[in-house]
Amino acid sequence: MKIVFSLIFIISSIINNVHSISNIKSKFLDWGLKNNLNLTSYVEATLNGKKELKFIAKEDIPKKKDLMIIPKSMLFNVTKAVELIGSKTLKKQFNEFNKMKLTYEPNPYDFRKEESFIAYIFYLIEHRPKKYQKTKFYEIYEYYLDSLQKFTVRTPIFYETYQMEYLASTSLAKATDVIKKVFQDEIDIFSNKSYFKRDLDFEEYVNYRLSINNKGLNVSNRWTMIPFFNNLDSDYTLYNANYSIEENGDIRIFSKKKIKKGDEIILDSPKKSNIIRLLLEGKTNEKLFKYFPEYTIPAFSPGLYYKYKLKDESLRKYHYNLKDKDFESKATSIYLDHVDVLDGDGSDTWAYTILALNLKYYKEYFERMNLSDIYEVFYDKDDRINIERIIRGERRVIDRAIDKISETIDQFVEIQEKYLKKDDKEDKDKKKNTDL
Repeated sequence: MKIVFSLIFIISSIINNVHSISNIKSKFLDWGLKNNLNLTSYVEATLNGKKELKFIAKEDIPKKKDLMIIPKSMLFNVTKAVELIGSKTLKKQFNEFNKMKLTYEPNPYDFRKEESFIAYIFYLIEHRPKKYQKTKFYEIYEYYLDSLQKFTVRTPIFYETYQMEYLASTSLAKATDVIKKVFQDEIDIFSNKSYFKRDLDFEEYVNYRLSINNKGLNVSNRWTMIPFFNNLDSDYTLYNANYSIEENGDIRIFSKKKIKKGDEIILDSPKKSNIIRLLLEGKTNEKLFKYFPEYTIPAFSPGLYYKYKLKDESLRKYHYNLKDKDFESKATSIYLDHVDVLDGDGSDTWAYTILALNLKYYKEYFERMNLSDIYEVFYDKDDRINIERIIRGERRVIDRAIDKISETIDQFVEIQEKYLKKDDKEDKDKKKNTDL
């Protein structure tokens, strides 16, 4: 009798647990549970203020406990998507696209072609529903695609023109310009007669593109979309969980630290500069405001163009990375190669002086940017916080570079003064000997 009672209790607990997991009116979650999504007893699903599905700790969770298993059967890459759609035209388009040499390669995306073609597929499903919503792919992934519709990023890619003009000489503005061109090139390809045959809406395509870049993973060297993975936030410093790709292809989410009851499950994420993270994810991290793996600036700033009345536009191709240990030698070599247009004497001291002038322009530029100006240009609170962090970080890079160059110039001056004193002493000694 005790055994029967125990079985009834266990079954009742399981039923109640499933009910508590899915009692938030989410067709997407219901679809997942029916297709073997495994939420352990430590986790429950909830909806945030934007009606997005999130996962929180149902109770205090110890370290190294399984939280969620996303089965391999749910995952898909571009090849699987094309096969499930079953369109010969789409398959031909992907084969041709895969052979293309895209502009801006190499680029920051290891799987650019796969990511962009998945975005194109999502766009087709939305804009040609009569054809692409009557496929096996849509039948299986309808609720997942619906969940991605809610994905938006507050990225500088969508900033107003006047906001980008305010940021014009920042590294953020240059990076934004490059990534916009990358995405626009993809749109131009998918808009021609071999593909969609009409212009794709830039903002809509980019939202798909960013969701795919943010919420996919490299699984067996293929860019793979993972339903429910996109509902887990990630942060380099605030994480409490991580994932692993199991031998059978399942994605296992587990606690990396102790998690308190009610806390959101947040995955660990790679270390990225705030510029890259803002562009791709729409957020920054205060603890990473100093982190810049590289910081490239033009060798000929607007300040140099103005001072020396430069007209040669080809000079704009020269850049140097201030995070290189020997950036000053690379920078001065550029100026030494252009002595004629800069009215120089070709000395090392002169080249370092030009480098200092170039950096001074950026220092003065950042000194003009203050919080009151940022508040006038950016109305959203998160935008203000993000831009302030990035500007503070960029200014720090420039200040550090100027300090380094100033020390070198001071050394040059010290050496010159030493030699001048030596020459002066030798002249005096010669004069003294002559008088004798």
